[in-house]
Amino acid sequence: MLRCYPISATQENWLHDAVTGLIHAVHQKIEAGEPIKNTQTAWLELIEDTENIDNKDTIKKFTGMRKHLFSYKDEILNLTPQQRDSILDAMSNQNSIEELLNGTIQPKLINTSHPSAHEKAKNLFVFCFEKLTELRIRERQYKTIFDSLPEKICPFCGIDRVMNPEETAQDQDHYLAKSIYPFAATNMRNLVPMCRCCNRDYKKDANVIMGTNGTQRTAFDPYNCTPPEISLNPSTLIQESSPIKFHWEIEFLSEVENSETWDSIFSIRERYKRDVLNQYFDRWLRGFTVRCSKDRNCGNIRPDFTDAQIREQLQNYQEYKAENPSIGLAGFLEPLAFKLLLRMYDEGEERILNLIRDAVLGVSIDDL
Repeated sequence: MLRCYPISATQENWLHDAVTGLIHAVHQKIEAGEPIKNTQTAWLELIEDTENIDNKDTIKKFTGMRKHLFSYKDEILNLTPQQRDSILDAMSNQNSIEELLNGTIQPKLINTSHPSAHEKAKNLFVFCFEKLTELRIRERQYKTIFDSLPEKICPFCGIDRVMNPEETAQDQDHYLAKSIYPFAATNMRNLVPMCRCCNRDYKKDANVIMGTNGTQRTAFDPYNCTPPEISLNPSTLIQESSPIKFHWEIEFLSEVENSETWDSIFSIRERYKRDVLNQYFDRWLRGFTVRCSKDRNCGNIRPDFTDAQIREQLQNYQEYKAENPSIGLAGFLEPLAFKLLLRMYDEGEERILNLIRDAVLGVSIDDL
């Protein structure tokens, strides 16, 4: 992931706190042998008796929430105290999002051990999740995140834009899929905006923290992460290609495990190769050639430049691009491509030496 979201965007979490608080209250009454009737009066009393719930008058009006909570209650009545405790443990676990993402705890699921309770909990939390739209909580979260982004580009891919909140509703994905981790479906810490391509074409309902082989893996925390360092250094020339082409290879130099998960979920390497590097390398090279042409016209580049002086032009351009990357379309890859050219120039790769000499000293752009 290329940028973190501000943790302040997760603060309006009172509805999640309310539904988890009510579940705890239901469990406590069951364990105490106190009957809970499926009536409006019992619903109102349950809300009033549950501490640390904000906006109680608003919650009282949610008849769908009442229906789903009582349906959940009826389901767990058939379980043993130990089984009910395991469900509460799963609820706590599924909302320990930071620890699940960094791998310090293992996920606890109930979809196989208690499938009916899982379904009832999912119905309850998904209903409440939909209320986040009605209450405009998702809208406010998205605006906070949008305003925080210096470049309005999806941090999950760096390619596509995130849309202005005045334009249309942006996709806000459950990072831990609600179908697998239902108890986190209303948790704002689990709700992350991303571009539609990332969400609908790649993320879908993937289990971020479990690989296809069933083993746990770590993943970037969208609200607390260090972006990875990326290199194109392993890339190689395609022999006899004209114009010059590369076998692009993308290497993660830091946050390696998180980055591999990122790539697995969002096909980062494939998209960068196919949609950015293969499409735009020639254009980047032309940009360097045009800059050199202007410098020649100004007398800053002379025909008698040595190989070292030619290299200096390439390095200066690479540093300029690193300081002024293009916005969107993973523009940060452009200086990495020129860094690769620098390495190959220093290694004496003949085709690269000729390519850079021609660009700096002057040939027709169409000849490159």
